[in-house]
Amino acid sequence: MNIIINADDFGISAGANQAIAALHKKGVLSSATLLVDLPYAKDAAEIAKKQNLPTGLHFNLTLGPLAKYKNRADFERQLLFGQVRIKFIKEELNRQYQKMLDLGLTPTHIDSHQHVHNWPQLFPVFARFARDKKIPLRLTLEKPVFNKYDKIQTGDFKQLWRKTAALIFGGWNFLTAKLLRVQTNRSLTSLFALWPRAARPEPKHLRLLLNKLKDRAEYMCHPIANAENTPTAITETSLREYTLMTNPEFFAMISNKFHLINFGEL
Repeated sequence: MNIIINADDFGISAGANQAIAALHKKGVLSSATLLVDLPYAKDAAEIAKKQNLPTGLHFNLTLGPLAKYKNRADFERQLLFGQVRIKFIKEELNRQYQKMLDLGLTPTHIDSHQHVHNWPQLFPVFARFARDKKIPLRLTLEKPVFNKYDKIQTGDFKQLWRKTAALIFGGWNFLTAKLLRVQTNRSLTSLFALWPRAARPEPKHLRLLLNKLKDRAEYMCHPIANAENTPTAITETSLREYTLMTNPEFFAMISNKFHLINFGEL
C-alpha cells in the first residue's frame, strides 16, 4: 500500500529541521513542506537539496513576522466576515511559490499551515494554481479516529465540532479537485485525527491511526527534535511525535505494511 508521510513546518526552527532531516535519513519520512518566510527556511532548503528530500510549499498566513493575520482565529474571523480578499490570496500564493523557487527548490506539492486552504471559499484558488503548475494539492479529508485509550475531556467536544466541519469541507473540496482535475492524496490522518485527544501519544496511538490508512493516504506529522525557538502551540506534541517516530517500533509498523511515496509519485 502506498502512503505519504509528510512533515509540515519545515523551516520553522532548527529543531524542526533537525528532526525532519533525521527522520528522512531513517526512512520513515518521505516528504516535507516548507514555511518559506520563517527564519530557518534557507537552512531547510539546503537540507532538502542535500538529502534529495521531496519538499512542497507550506502556504502560510498566520505564523511569523510576515504573516497577514495574527493567528488562525483572526484569519477565520475575517474570512467569515468577508474581509479576506481572493486577490490577496492569489498574490500571496504566487509570492510564496516564487520565494521557494528562489531558495532553489521546486515544490512537489502545495498544502497550508493550519489547513487554511481547506476553506471552500479558498480551495478553488489553490486547486487552479496547482493545476497550472502541474503539481498535486493536499486534500484535507481527515476522518476522526476514535481513541479508545483516553478519556473524553470537555474540550474534546469543541474539537469534534471543528473536525466535523473540516471533514465536510474536505468532502466538498474533493469534488472540486475532481472537477478541476487536480491531483491530490485520497485522505489524511495525523495525531490530531484522534478523538478524544491523546494526553500522551504512545505507539498504540500511532498504530491506531496507521491501521485506518488506505492507499495514497497522507500521514501528516510535525516533528521537532528540541523546542528552542519553535513558535507553535503544539510543541509538546511535536517533541513526543519525534520520539515516537524514531522508535524502531514505528519503523516496523511502516515497513511491514506500507511503501512510502511522495506527492510527486501520486
